[in-house]
Amino acid sequence: MPKTSFTFPEIIDSFKQAVAVVDADGCIVSVNRNWVQNSIDAGIPETFEWIGVSFMQIYYALSEADGRPPDELDSVLNGTLPYYRQEIQSSMQHANKWYLLEASAIYDDGRHTVKGMTVSFTDITKSKMIEHDLLEALTQIRTLRGLLPICAVCKRIRDEQDIWNSVESFLEKHTHAEFTHDICPDCIRRLYPKYSSILDGSPCS
Repeated sequence: MPKTSFTFPEIIDSFKQAVAVVDADGCIVSVNRNWVQNSIDAGIPETFEWIGVSFMQIYYALSEADGRPPDELDSVLNGTLPYYRQEIQSSMQHANKWYLLEASAIYDDGRHTVKGMTVSFTDITKSKMIEHDLLEALTQIRTLRGLLPICAVCKRIRDEQDIWNSVESFLEKHTHAEFTHDICPDCIRRLYPKYSSILDGSPCS
């Protein structure tokens, strides 16, 4: 059976993540197909030449970082850290996106010298949105299961923002319940005593 061989570009092009190969100086030497496609989707021209671009500039643009990139990225490049991952929030093209950045050191055959690193970006926006919704739901569940501060006089409930809400508005805010209004029998007897005989089944006078 003939032995199948693969080229390095073929291998990284098979990844679903956007992948770049960075040399020991931090400059990009190769990118895969999904890196290019994601860049086009973000508004970068297809003809843009990625080879030779500093990866740290990409990190600044994507993460909108104010200071230096994490020291861990330098540690991957100098060989003191073999792997690093970080979640990054970006608002490029006015769309909030979340990415998982993963960086892995590339060693020589003897694993004594670092030749560079591979960097991948995975779009985790949907997962972060689900996570946000679950945390919000969990907060609501905890609120309703915990002790609720309620006014002893007017019966309004204080929420987590220290705002006093009516019972209806509080429950509508923290559950999917909707309210319709009625009058209970006890209140009818108290407020409208002449109709109490109807509730009691007494004959009309």
